[in-house]
Amino acid sequence: MTGLLHERDFSRKKFLKTGGALVVGFSMYGTGNALAATGNTPFNARGPGDWLPDLNTIDAWLAITKDNKVIVTHGEPEFAGTPTGILMLVAEELNITDMGMMEYAHPETWLNATGGGGGSGGISNRSTQARAAGAYAHQQLLNMAATQLGVSASSLSSSNGVITGGGKTVKFGDLVGGKNFNFSLPVPNGAANAGLIPGAGITKAPKDYKLVGKLVHRIDIPAKVMGTYTYVHNVRVPGMVHARIVRPRGTGAITSQNFFPLKVDASSISHIPGAQVVQINNFVAVVAPKEYDVIQAAAQLKVVWKDDPKFGSGSSGNYWTWLRKAGDTNTDNPARWTADTGSVPAAMAGAAKAVSATYRYQYNNFVPIGPHCAVADVHGTTNAVVYVQGQSINGIPPQLSTLLGIPAQNIRVIWYEGSSSYGGGFQAECAEQACLVSQKVGKPVRLQWMRWDQHGWDHYGPAQMYDVKVGADATGRIVAADWTSYGQAQSNLDRTRESLGTATWPAVPANGGPTPSLDAVYAGAAYAPAFQYQRRTLAKTQPLYGGSLCCNFLRAPNAPQSYFASEQVVDELAHALNMDPIAFRRKNIDPATTAGARWLSVLDASTLAAGWKPKVSASNLKKGDVVAGRGFGFGTFASSQVGVVADIEVNKKTGKIVVKHATVAQNNGITVNLEGVTTQMSGALIQGLSRALYEQATWNKDRVTSLDWVSYPILRFKDAPTVTLVNVHPGSYTTVKPGDTSQDVQKGNAEAFNEGWLLSGSGEPPSVGIGSAVANAFFDATGVRIRQAPMNPATVRQTLKDAGVA
Repeated sequence: MTGLLHERDFSRKKFLKTGGALVVGFSMYGTGNALAATGNTPFNARGPGDWLPDLNTIDAWLAITKDNKVIVTHGEPEFAGTPTGILMLVAEELNITDMGMMEYAHPETWLNATGGGGGSGGISNRSTQARAAGAYAHQQLLNMAATQLGVSASSLSSSNGVITGGGKTVKFGDLVGGKNFNFSLPVPNGAANAGLIPGAGITKAPKDYKLVGKLVHRIDIPAKVMGTYTYVHNVRVPGMVHARIVRPRGTGAITSQNFFPLKVDASSISHIPGAQVVQINNFVAVVAPKEYDVIQAAAQLKVVWKDDPKFGSGSSGNYWTWLRKAGDTNTDNPARWTADTGSVPAAMAGAAKAVSATYRYQYNNFVPIGPHCAVADVHGTTNAVVYVQGQSINGIPPQLSTLLGIPAQNIRVIWYEGSSSYGGGFQAECAEQACLVSQKVGKPVRLQWMRWDQHGWDHYGPAQMYDVKVGADATGRIVAADWTSYGQAQSNLDRTRESLGTATWPAVPANGGPTPSLDAVYAGAAYAPAFQYQRRTLAKTQPLYGGSLCCNFLRAPNAPQSYFASEQVVDELAHALNMDPIAFRRKNIDPATTAGARWLSVLDASTLAAGWKPKVSASNLKKGDVVAGRGFGFGTFASSQVGVVADIEVNKKTGKIVVKHATVAQNNGITVNLEGVTTQMSGALIQGLSRALYEQATWNKDRVTSLDWVSYPILRFKDAPTVTLVNVHPGSYTTVKPGDTSQDVQKGNAEAFNEGWLLSGSGEPPSVGIGSAVANAFFDATGVRIRQAPMNPATVRQTLKDAGVA
């Protein structure tokens, strides 16, 4: 990508000059959207009036330049190829196959602040209007060309920005280059999205796609490979100073009201050139002209902290015992049924076989390789420009507005990529801190967290525990599932606002804190692919801040935890019935439904690719210290399904599990960019494997102790498996005849796949299925069930010891 901010002359003086004019002339933009910025609007000509463009117009989504380029102004940040996929969808509707014609406008809130969420839904959830804008833009261009060329629009054709008809040609850029379309998208049947799915209205049907579905290289990769890509950590603004926050290490996992500074000795850093202390209530930071100096200042500043530990669990070693008791006795959030068909006990009593077990999945940390960073240039209470990382920028101006006392439309948020964005992390808190310091010192400020800040002050993927019982009849059909889920609701604490005394909730629910939404309680689903069985789920949550870590969304929120349990208990039931685990799963999937067809598509694709040989698990155990096994696991997230086959080796002496090979098949509906989908499948699987084998946050009675890569290990390159990827396409997948051990392939039920237009997520699903696949392979190799993640050497050795296996 070219023309980014770091390539422009964007001095503080220039911003003040431009910003001052905008401040004085805000009324010229008005409150409407008639003058909202488009891709044709010069960077320094955008203003607060562009903050909320009319998203029902072509101009909110794309612009065509005089040199026949198409600029897409979607606003979704780079998230593992999301912009490339969005460009492909818009290009398809414009009959463009030359990606060199397509440009993606740099995401910022004064152009199009529609980006939000990222994740698997980055393309699927936010492409409908952009795609429709492309289709209607193409229609308008044909109408303009018909007038100019003197022929009917129906006689015209277009290819790569050139319209042909009547022996003449005209380019898109000659028709509308540099101008707005001024065209509002129709709203069919009174619903904003009705008729805008592929093949409906004037949008292309998937069968006519020429670009979508092909392998297209991501637009961000060349600069990253060449080292010229600008990450948020690289942003520099003239006159900028560096900053670090100062706080006790590891205490950020709980509410900030549990500790605060009693005394700050500014003289302790007086020997460091230009260093100064910034203290606002209980918020403490240091600034200095040079980054090394500010790092030293943060380390050497003498602060006396009031320490009031609040971990009710005492330590991570006692967590499961505490969690069970806390969930059973939590009066603030009593146990509730999230599903109950009413006949589970009777159905379970009539089951031919039933199995029950408890499964545990530890807290995982967000831990990006590069700690959070933000750059802020705040001008009193007048205006601000903030450079941020993260998955969503559209919610940041309102959030900063309440903190800084600046109208949201006067806060310009410009996105730059961080080192990763798989989960919420809490990037907005870093931006808040940079803004606070900048507003206080009156200079642009670059604030970056240290490694111990990131590990000890971030939010975490929640730990979960499940008591599960599942029963089946003599034919292998599941008849009942009974779940009790122990965990916590999402707890998005903003420790910075707490330190300022501006948080909107007390620290402890008993003192009037928030009651978690029922929708946010992680209850754990019963076996998702099964049909027509009785099930109930009882959710028990711990006190919100009584003994837990602060939690936020981590890649495929809660799905790896729940499927670690559900796909193991199903595997256990198959073994109890003396059935092949794949045949058992197929027995419980209804192929006549769309959902069933999708599940069968990934079941068959993954097992066929892996060369699955039907057998009862753990029926051929080998002697020796190193043994091998194979397991399968389903997973789903963002409306996509995956099937994962894991081939592993277990060293029973050292306790180390090594995944030698993994085969993953994914059904995500339409695959926009094959390169983007396959790399995401591989990356999600590897990260999910790291979480399942190694990752675990630890703490003592008052603070997190896993503050680096030694105390919080992750999967290393040398232990990464080889991976086989299968992308399953709607209408072209295959299924295997039930009971056919030769695995002959037959055509799938295409009628059950009428939703072939579906765009579902690709960024997270494989991370859901890999944990249970490895655990099931462990049983196949050892004959012992391992029901706790991470399945690290210590857990493996203890599990084998408890089972009496050397």
